[in-house]
Amino acid sequence: MIYTFLSPREAQEWMIEQRELFVKQFNVSVVIDVLRATSTVITALSNGAKSIIPVSTVEQALDLKHRHTEYIIAGERGGVKIEGFQLGNSPTEYTEAVVRDKTIVLTTSNGTNAIIHASNLAERVLIASFLNLTTVVHELDGYDSSTNIIIVCAGNNGEISYEDTQVAGAIISKLIKGRVHYLSDSSKIAMKLWDALKKPDFSGEHAKKLSQLGFDKDLELCQKVDYMPILAELRDGKIIKVE
Repeated sequence: MIYTFLSPREAQEWMIEQRELFVKQFNVSVVIDVLRATSTVITALSNGAKSIIPVSTVEQALDLKHRHTEYIIAGERGGVKIEGFQLGNSPTEYTEAVVRDKTIVLTTSNGTNAIIHASNLAERVLIASFLNLTTVVHELDGYDSSTNIIIVCAGNNGEISYEDTQVAGAIISKLIKGRVHYLSDSSKIAMKLWDALKKPDFSGEHAKKLSQLGFDKDLELCQKVDYMPILAELRDGKIIKVE
């Protein structure tokens, strides 16, 4: 079964409604916030970061920084770097010189909450973007068709994200070739969108907002398919590169 939540609000509501029956019943979840949190995570790990700790609030990030002064605190609200934080949520900031061997505490408007929600739904949480698309597909392909897979799109301020839906569709389209999977309706919608586009199309509202804020270089980077072919997984509250 491949089930897709097109926004984390859907995931949270569904989890509350089905708590007794379904919590942790999914074998693996895949979290997508292509603009930009999961792209940023993949970039940071690809450039040598030790780990990324996703948190929901600014206060949680500041508390971790207080207790671990060596940590880098990073994040955004409304697309803009949080005042006093060392980094924002622009993947182009996460160069090797800045992040190598560092632990980064990250809080974002959409993506980090989606990761946290996903950890309540499945035994395993993988991080996906266009940058590591095929690597994620290959990992999922190691499971048999009876595996319960859930894809959680971070969305945009509670709404569906056009760009996240494309990544979900690309994963599903590549994964089901030659195999039989039960697909939820939302999974079918995402897959059909990707099959119609066949390549990234960053023309949604979130992409437009980031362009207006001056993040065109981020948009260019986040569209690069398989540019950073690493596998990233949440383990014990930290996202790490799986060797």
